[in-house]
Amino acid sequence: MNILKLPIPLIHSKDFPIIQYADDTLIIMEGDARQLIVLKSLPNSFADSVGLKVNYSKSCMTPINIPEDKFDRLALTFGCAKGSMPFTYLGLPMGLTKPKVIDFLPLMKRCEKRLAATSMFLSQAGRLELVNSVLTSQTSFVMSTFYLHKTVVKQLDGYRKHCFWRGADLNDKKPPKIA
Repeated sequence: MNILKLPIPLIHSKDFPIIQYADDTLIIMEGDARQLIVLKSLPNSFADSVGLKVNYSKSCMTPINIPEDKFDRLALTFGCAKGSMPFTYLGLPMGLTKPKVIDFLPLMKRCEKRLAATSMFLSQAGRLELVNSVLTSQTSFVMSTFYLHKTVVKQLDGYRKHCFWRGADLNDKKPPKIA
């Protein structure tokens, strides 16, 4: 019925910009109240047909170039929380500009916490498995979307080396077992 319109008209594709992973969905659309009401009616119709209830309080609306008063009305219409840029989606920093080193701080803190919490209980082989399966996979997930700054790569690599050779104590200054 052409009620929902693309935020930026595309000649080569009529697909609507939706990013979805499991139960997390990111919908990019115009800041128009009429379109928002139509969008809200879609999950409501589905919920009515299967007997479920939609919890809009778990949703978040993030504006891009929308005045604050209009944004307030749109969030009230949809019945969701108001967000702001930058935000995280699936642990990745989302924003309008290229991520800076500080935007990757949560990734570095997550790796540091995992290191400190588990590696003290592990043998050398267990720490190798931790480095290969957890710390490397978290970093690879982020690197599949973003180019990481050299500073971030150096810090994460330092965590990986420290975990493997020295264990959980991040302040441990004794030399590694192998030079």
